[in-house]
Amino acid sequence: MLTSLFKKLSPRFQMFTGVQELRKGNAVAQAAEYDRLRAQIRAECPENVACEGYKVYSQNDEDGVIEAIVRRIGGASTFLEIGVQDGVECNSLLLLLKGWKGAWIEGSDKYCEKIRQDLGASEFPGRFKVVNSFITRGNIKALYDEVRAFMGVEEIDFFSLDIDGNDLHVLETLFAGGARPAIACVEYNAKFPPPVSLTIRYADDHVWDETDYSGSSLQAIVDLFSKFGYSLVTCNIPGVNAFFVRQDLAHNFPPLSAEQAYQPFRHYLTPVRAGAPPTLRYLRDMLASEDRA
Repeated sequence: MLTSLFKKLSPRFQMFTGVQELRKGNAVAQAAEYDRLRAQIRAECPENVACEGYKVYSQNDEDGVIEAIVRRIGGASTFLEIGVQDGVECNSLLLLLKGWKGAWIEGSDKYCEKIRQDLGASEFPGRFKVVNSFITRGNIKALYDEVRAFMGVEEIDFFSLDIDGNDLHVLETLFAGGARPAIACVEYNAKFPPPVSLTIRYADDHVWDETDYSGSSLQAIVDLFSKFGYSLVTCNIPGVNAFFVRQDLAHNFPPLSAEQAYQPFRHYLTPVRAGAPPTLRYLRDMLASEDRA
C-alpha cells in the first residue's frame, strides 16, 4: 500500500525537490559528451562503428553498435546472450523484437523467474528460450550446443557474454571446443589499458565482489580472440564492451589494434538514461501473437 502510494507521489516529489531537473541536466550533459567523443573517434577513424552506437534496450550504446556490425556483414539472425539479469536491459532484446531467434542464459533463479512471469513462459519453441544456469568452463560448450540445437543452426551469429569474472576462461574453453560465432561481444576491465594483459584466476564459484578484481583487460581478451581467428572491431564509447568478428568477416571493418580501439571506462556515461522504464511487454505481445498464428 505504502509502496503504491510512494510511486504515485514520486514524480511530483521529484519536481518539488528539483531532482527531475537535475536528471534532465545530467542527460543533456551525457548526450553532449557522447557527441564530443564521437567526433573525436571519427577524426581518428571515420569507419569505426563505435560512432554508430545508440540505446534502445542495451545498458549503454550497444544496440547501435550491434546493428552497425550486422549491417556490414549481413545475414545474421540468431543469438545467444549470457548474463541478462531480468532481460529488460541487455544486448539482444532489441534483436528479438526485430525477429531474431535465440536464447538467454542467466545464473540467477530470481531473475529467470521474473522473466518467466513477464513473458508467461520460459520457452517458445524454435524462437526463444531462457535457461537458468551458472556458467562454468565445465558446462559452457554443452549449453552453447543446446542453444544451437534449439535454433536448428550450425553456428550462432551473435554471442554476448557478461558474467563479471570468468569470461576469458569460459571463452577459451568454448573456442577450444570448436564454437565460432560470427560476432562476439565481451565485457572488458577498462581499468587496464593495452598493452597490460591481466585476467582473474579461474574459480567455478567466482562471484564479483564489486572490487576492481573483475574479468580481463582488453589486451588479454584480444590476444585470446586472435589465437582463435577473430579480429577486434571496436570498443563502445563508455569503455564497457569489446566487439569481435570472425576473421572471414574482418574485411568489412577497418583494422584496429587494441590500443586504437581501447576506450577507458567512463562511469559518467553508463548507463545511458533513455525515457520511461523498460519492460518485456512488447516481447510478450510479439511472442504471444506468434504462438496464435
